[in-house]
Amino acid sequence: MSNLSKIFTEILFFFVKVIDLQKNFKGYTTMRKILLNLALIATAVFGTMSVSAQEAKSSCNTKCNVGLEIKSSEVWRGIQVGSGPAFKPTFEIAAGGFAIGAEGTMCTGEELGFESNIYAKYRFPFDLSIELTDYYKGGNWLGVNFDNIAKTHTIEPAIRYDYGKLQFFVALNFMEDKKVDFYGHLAYDFDIFKVTLGAGEGIYTTSPVWGNGGDFAICNIGLEKETAIKINDNFSLPIKGGVTLNPATERFVAYAAIKFTNK
Repeated sequence: MSNLSKIFTEILFFFVKVIDLQKNFKGYTTMRKILLNLALIATAVFGTMSVSAQEAKSSCNTKCNVGLEIKSSEVWRGIQVGSGPAFKPTFEIAAGGFAIGAEGTMCTGEELGFESNIYAKYRFPFDLSIELTDYYKGGNWLGVNFDNIAKTHTIEPAIRYDYGKLQFFVALNFMEDKKVDFYGHLAYDFDIFKVTLGAGEGIYTTSPVWGNGGDFAICNIGLEKETAIKINDNFSLPIKGGVTLNPATERFVAYAAIKFTNK
């Protein structure tokens, strides 16, 4: 097992311990089981995976990637986050199929949207990825004290599978005093544009005006096109644009974005 793989497993077990401090919030039992199973699966998979020395040398070089995305509107799974243009910095360390990193969001409109998230993910050679994200949206990072850290964090385990141009994604969103919110989507890249059809519950289908809804429903119908302009060998400038309709909340958003990255 590589050092980064061990780190990923340790992160999963750490979140299990954090969840143990929050036994009173809704979804505790389900969340703990999911994280513990992910940790055990990761331990078994990483422990049994074997590659040749040459493959390991060529595919496990450690890289550090940084980027900055500038968006006209921040749109996430059919939800418009904050208002006005958004800045999204990213920092990631990757080796082989494993990556750990952080990403932020800062909206500049009247409705301020702020996030600073950390994540860990592993992509298997057969294009299946397991991911774990800690969403932090302001307040004391360790809570008022360490015992109520879940007050300022949302934990999300997710699975992503890419089959050619087809992508399958499912995630569970956990936060103290809230039920578990499910989101999943199917996306297909037709070359001319990518189509996404997503469904969810809770935060994804609750009206931003009235606060009603929240039941499971279609929440993300999107069309998106992404291309890249090469600046030099180290930097490229991806340009992305699209539209998103959330039928559950009756919200429609058009957006565009550019991204500077060293990938």
